[in-house]
Amino acid sequence: MTLLPGLLLSVAGEGRDGVLNKSVEIDTGGISPLPRPGAPVSPEELIRGFTDNQWYCHVARQTVFFSAFSRTPVTRESLEKLTRNITRLAPDLLHGFEGGRSGQPLTDPVLSRIISLQQVEDLSAYPDRWSMIGDDMFEARDLPLLRVFGVNRAGGTDEKGRHGMVLVLATHSLFEGEDAARLSRSQNVERGDVAKRPPAVSRGRKLAYRVLAAALAPVQILAAYLLAPRVADLQYRSLVLDRSRLREAAQRLGIRQRSLIFALTTYVLNDGGKGFSRKRIRANYTDLSKTDSFQTNDDYFQFRLIDLNIPVHDDFAHYARELDAQITRAESGDRTATQTLLNAMFGMHRWLHARFPSLYSAQLFRFSAGYHITLSVVPPQRLSGEIVKDLEEPVFTGTYHPGLNICVFAPGRQFVTLNLCLRAQHMEKLGRIKSLFDSLG
Repeated sequence: MTLLPGLLLSVAGEGRDGVLNKSVEIDTGGISPLPRPGAPVSPEELIRGFTDNQWYCHVARQTVFFSAFSRTPVTRESLEKLTRNITRLAPDLLHGFEGGRSGQPLTDPVLSRIISLQQVEDLSAYPDRWSMIGDDMFEARDLPLLRVFGVNRAGGTDEKGRHGMVLVLATHSLFEGEDAARLSRSQNVERGDVAKRPPAVSRGRKLAYRVLAAALAPVQILAAYLLAPRVADLQYRSLVLDRSRLREAAQRLGIRQRSLIFALTTYVLNDGGKGFSRKRIRANYTDLSKTDSFQTNDDYFQFRLIDLNIPVHDDFAHYARELDAQITRAESGDRTATQTLLNAMFGMHRWLHARFPSLYSAQLFRFSAGYHITLSVVPPQRLSGEIVKDLEEPVFTGTYHPGLNICVFAPGRQFVTLNLCLRAQHMEKLGRIKSLFDSLG
């Protein structure tokens, strides 16, 4: 039974046939929108308006990130322009900080505090050298929940024609995977259609899950203090795979591309049973469906989490095919069960937090509720338009949660990036993912 796994960057960018490069249906737009009038102008007002899912993302200090190399010099002026354009297209990122002006762009003093630029000798260590932890972002009441970082190579372009790199770090409570896909195309982030969608779960069923959540929430709090790590040790690492080779390998195995990248990651990290389990890997993954019957009953986020129990097997091909079959079984059943329970759990924890805030220490949010890993495929990151005109593939995007091993896969035109936030014990295994992929031909 699920207790409370972490909320994850949505969403699956893959069609029923398992193709990762399927386009997201988004209307082309220019850089013109401004923040909505009447937006919350204090942290408290912002949090009061959150859905339960958003509230959990906020108190857990979950971040999302987007990073790419630049073909032109990265300067403070270019980072200021990037930040202004991002916040015009995604105005929700301007909400809820002291000194903010509803409906107005960021001031120069604010920009100077949320932008960081460094000169470096070598770009090869990036983006892995950056931390995706945003604690300072959640503690500064007078700044937006957004940070922009840049590095510029002191000696000019490197042998690959790269001059620098940028990183955009934001709160997950105001940003999700499809938003990143829209911004990668320099397109507007719209949320009105999300709020208007009809509920998919009956009131009776939601009430039953709320009763269950009331029983499980105290158990989870106790389990977190007994079992969760006392010190956060998650680190970020990235890998880059060739998209065409991934497609060919999946075809040879007779499985979906999504299943193959899930299998590559979990098989290596499990390390024959020494990493997660000798019998079954307990995972969940994010999924998106725009059909009315599979919505998440959340007025802001579009994604849902689905449970996945993967039988362990020594032979990789057998393991990958079984994982693919497990995904088929999960998606042919009740896709709303996990997310409906999570929604109820988020609401119950929000209620308890308001009355017993001292129970909600950082250690509680390091509790993984028995899940070994969370997996996600974001929509294709196809760079185009004004705000990303100087950036190039590969694109690195994902999410950090203080208590979860997470791997987010970001497909582009030429590459698929693996964005892994993992406990320290798994770091030394990551090179084996590329070796296993290369062995597939």
